[in-house]
Amino acid sequence: MNFGITLPYMDELFSLPGGQIVSFIALLILLTLIFDVALLIIFKVIRFMVKKTKTTLDDRIVKTIKAYLPIIAFVTALWISLETVYADMIVFGQYSEFDLYVVIMLALGAIILSSVIDVLIIWYGIEIRPTKKGIKEKEVYPFVRAVIKLTIILLFLVFILQKLGFDTTALITGLGIGGLAVALALQDTLANFFAGIHIYMDRPFKQDDYVKLETGIEGTVREIGWRTTRLMTPTKNEIVVPNSKMAGSILENYSSTPELGVSYTLGVSHHEDVNKVEKLIEKALHKVAKQSEFFVEDKIWVRFDSFGEYALNFKFGYQVIGEKNRWQILKEVNKEIFYQFKKNKISMPLPARVVYQK
Repeated sequence: MNFGITLPYMDELFSLPGGQIVSFIALLILLTLIFDVALLIIFKVIRFMVKKTKTTLDDRIVKTIKAYLPIIAFVTALWISLETVYADMIVFGQYSEFDLYVVIMLALGAIILSSVIDVLIIWYGIEIRPTKKGIKEKEVYPFVRAVIKLTIILLFLVFILQKLGFDTTALITGLGIGGLAVALALQDTLANFFAGIHIYMDRPFKQDDYVKLETGIEGTVREIGWRTTRLMTPTKNEIVVPNSKMAGSILENYSSTPELGVSYTLGVSHHEDVNKVEKLIEKALHKVAKQSEFFVEDKIWVRFDSFGEYALNFKFGYQVIGEKNRWQILKEVNKEIFYQFKKNKISMPLPARVVYQK
């Protein structure tokens, strides 16, 4: 494609010693300087505007794109210079200056787009949803970033090959079949990978939270990886749970609020006084509350819950400040209830069943 670009004062340039070559070099240098100055002014205005925003995302994006502007300015100046001085130039017998310009700009576009998305993911992983404290840029979702970068490069490669006149049907078909084969072979891995993305985006829990799964597994979240989540149990054992299990499980996050609500059940003999048992449990809870700064005393509750096969079931609950304190407080609560029951001769029966034989 020939645009037939005409610039002023070209006759003066052509009259210089050296003819077209000198004219081309002089025009290339002049246009590069003009584009660099223009882009510098534009970016100074943009940087002034983004400094007024609270987020650092726009600053990161502007800094990333700015690194590629000198290359864009030079390539654009080169194309205009070639179109002006060598208007009928054909490369490799079939490609015009504009064809090569588009190919180079597509390649730069792939690099810039992947860099901007990379910056977006890094910003999200460091400032919005960090997976751990003091995380470095290279540690932010490295697998996700690599996959996205490769996908963008392959996509733009297809565009470049199409622009150069190659038949990309076989390539696209091959990539589709290859992608399907890989997806089937890595079905579990991909399920865990996308479950990990779901966890990152939805954030039902984060690192250092204490969680309990519906399976009964519980512990402190040590690390959220792209395939698995690692939990540290209260007994200091590490449990590795696939992300698909974590994302699909009903879980209880004990660290979601500063005050953690807990409830427990205990049973006493059928012949005991219900009101007396409720008062004794409440007395024990208030006594422990006065001894611990992590016990929220005004959140205590006790109730007669149900008739069991061999016991009267009572439920009681309270709130604890900080998940790590609930075990120590539970120990004190159990001890105090035991002492109150023993002192007042409240019996807690063993499982028993009476069978009548006719």
